[in-house]
Amino acid sequence: MVTTPDNPAPPGKALATILVVDDSRINLKGVSRMLEGHFRVLTAESGPIALQIAAAEPRPDLILLDVMMPEMDGYEVIQRLQGNEATRDIPVIFVTARVNDEDEQHGLSLGAADYITKPLRPAILLARIRNHLKLKQAQDALRDYNTALESSVAERTATLSAVLDSADQLIVMITLDGAIMAINRIGAEQFGLTPTRLAGCNLFDLLPSEFGIPLADLIAEVMDTGRSAEIDAARDKRIFHVTVYPVPGEPPRVVVYASDVTDKVAADAMLRTEREQLAASLAHQRELNRKLEEAQNQLLQSEKMASLGQLAAGVAHELNNPIGFVRSNVTTLKGYLDSLFGIIQAYDTKAAESMPPEALAALAAIKQREDFDFLHEDIFQLLAESQDGLTRVQDIVQNLKDFSRVGESGFGWADLHACLDSTLNIIWNELKYKCTVVKHYDQTLPQVYCIASQLNQVFMNLLVNAGHAIAEKGEITITTRQTPDGTVQVAISDTGCGIAAEHLPHLFEPFFTTKPIGKGTGLGLSITYGIIGKHKGSIDVSSEVGKGTTFTVNLPVDRSDEAEDSPPNALAA
Repeated sequence: MVTTPDNPAPPGKALATILVVDDSRINLKGVSRMLEGHFRVLTAESGPIALQIAAAEPRPDLILLDVMMPEMDGYEVIQRLQGNEATRDIPVIFVTARVNDEDEQHGLSLGAADYITKPLRPAILLARIRNHLKLKQAQDALRDYNTALESSVAERTATLSAVLDSADQLIVMITLDGAIMAINRIGAEQFGLTPTRLAGCNLFDLLPSEFGIPLADLIAEVMDTGRSAEIDAARDKRIFHVTVYPVPGEPPRVVVYASDVTDKVAADAMLRTEREQLAASLAHQRELNRKLEEAQNQLLQSEKMASLGQLAAGVAHELNNPIGFVRSNVTTLKGYLDSLFGIIQAYDTKAAESMPPEALAALAAIKQREDFDFLHEDIFQLLAESQDGLTRVQDIVQNLKDFSRVGESGFGWADLHACLDSTLNIIWNELKYKCTVVKHYDQTLPQVYCIASQLNQVFMNLLVNAGHAIAEKGEITITTRQTPDGTVQVAISDTGCGIAAEHLPHLFEPFFTTKPIGKGTGLGLSITYGIIGKHKGSIDVSSEVGKGTTFTVNLPVDRSDEAEDSPPNALAA
């Protein structure tokens, strides 16, 4: 099946073709709807049909391939695609509902370009597809450029060979003092004479001094060593490669070969320049690939954080209702118990006035046996503790909602102190057993125009790293301030192990980590750096081994030019 967008591409610019492979027609329709309006869509319900479409003309630019299919799974399909010269360069993105490290490693080893997990989100799917289409376009352009360059080099090399084959080459035998004993026709023509007219003439008299003197020195070297030697010399703005061979026998003589290599030298220089340009192009492509990989990794990490935020918000929402009616019921129960104990007290008063002493004694015995006074006191303490526990649960739920900020995907005004406090509450379980947190908040700190959920991620990364740097017991200090130039600073210091000086320049590089293997991905600070850069801010780090580390985040207060609302007058508490 072929789906064509309602809004076709502009004239002269063809739409990219995406082949979607899935054994479920429902999934095929769903993915096709996501891609409509952006790409030309082909669909296939099985692996064999997908292989036929991929090998046909025009071939798809990218394939979205389901892993789990009954007749031929995605792994076999990609193996066959890779085995076909016509289809091996088509990028393949696996689409699967379940994936682990082993599955992902296996798929990538077979040649998959990427993995996307179900359920699919249109924005993420389109971003992934466009990234890989851009990468393929760059690779195709580089391949075409290399092919054209190789063709150009081959053509020039062939031209140079033809020039050398037909170039004038002087071959002359002379005595040590330069007397010409024999010379070839082409060599003689270079002097405007015939071989006969040149016989007996002195070669050094025919050559300019800048050519003759180096030649005389070369001949003296050949006679001293008995081995051939060569030099390059210039004559009439032409460059000649000169080789001198000793000739055995008497009188002592040598044979001189002089080849015009001006064109070859120029071609070699051009070839070197083209090779340097090619090397620079390859280096640029590698840098683009590195940036693309970094962007993909940051995108994956951002997706994980977004999923965690949605999960936290969902849990908070689901907990609010039962917590609300439990708290209401506890309050109502307390009122009921107040009424019941009031009724019992009234009965006791009336009984004391009207009942005989024997009956009053029996009632008192029952109360004593059932420990009525203790029940009366303890039941209200239990209710108070239950209400306190519910309050704490509500606080935790509110912290989850504040931290996740689901739905707040754009810039807005936020209280950094509230962001820091909600983040601390979320990760407090990881810090409380070994860290004391000290807050030095500037009570006049203004609100900041930012994406609060992303700054929560920055603060979480820095606070968790600070906690990891403290082995047993230590202190984390959070300081906020506003500088005279209108910048807000958030400094997070720890009394941990510190960072070696040689590691400081690499802290924000992707995958760089000082933690043991398996303890860190090396992406936290890289993503932190990217988020702060997105906010037009900066981050500084100072550290001393054995004493601790301080990360200082610098953020501009006002970026309201990017939003329709104006800054509030309220200051952060």
